[in-house]
Amino acid sequence: MNNRSTFLNTQIPAMSMIIAGVIAIKGCFADASADQFDWLLRPASQLVTFFSGLNFTHMEGHGYYNAAEDVLIAPACSGLNFFLILLATGWCLAIRCPPPVRPGWWFLGIAAAAYAFSLAVNTCRILMAIFMYQWQTAWGAVYPLFSPERLHRLEGVLIYYFCLCLFAMLLSKLLQRCRQRTTALSPPSRLHYGWLAAGLYLLFTLAIPLVNGAAARSALFIEHGLTILALVAGLALAVKIWNNLRSNPYRLPLNK
Repeated sequence: MNNRSTFLNTQIPAMSMIIAGVIAIKGCFADASADQFDWLLRPASQLVTFFSGLNFTHMEGHGYYNAAEDVLIAPACSGLNFFLILLATGWCLAIRCPPPVRPGWWFLGIAAAAYAFSLAVNTCRILMAIFMYQWQTAWGAVYPLFSPERLHRLEGVLIYYFCLCLFAMLLSKLLQRCRQRTTALSPPSRLHYGWLAAGLYLLFTLAIPLVNGAAARSALFIEHGLTILALVAGLALAVKIWNNLRSNPYRLPLNK
């Protein structure tokens, strides 16, 4: 069976099952209380305390609160969506380029790496949000079109998507290298991790909320959705241009 047949007959059904399972996990948290997000909120608040010096108090049913700066790390700040996208991306890549040995341990390791990576990225996002809200007056005076809330959404989209692409790139290279070193079988020539990451990001951030009626409940969702589409399309175009320049180095200004 060639690589194309394997991809169509085996890998696509397995990846579809993974994505469906992760969506089901997301659905389980649709009506979850703040305490059910504690496995994400507690370590995030501790890391924010470590890096910022701000102490947070657990507020049952709400999250973690700092009264001095009026900062609440709530379920919306948990980074659950980002973690699930990382998980689905990592497991789908492991299906596309199967680990050479002990695949079960690889899947567990990918889940652990996705959790740790999502926690680190989400902590950075919270720290940036705190910084922006501390300078709320300055932002509003200098950039009236960019309110702190709009900037918070924008930096979330930028950080999450770029870090998702970074995670997918690093994991794909790791899987390919391990497969090349331990087996005589060559990995797939192209994993297309960028398209996979973009597709899953759009699925979890736009498609599922649209199906759930998010656009009807919030007028800001349209602006948020357009921001996501512009970012994904812009990055895809930039990568396409860069690849074209690399394939024809005589077009590069440095070679003139």
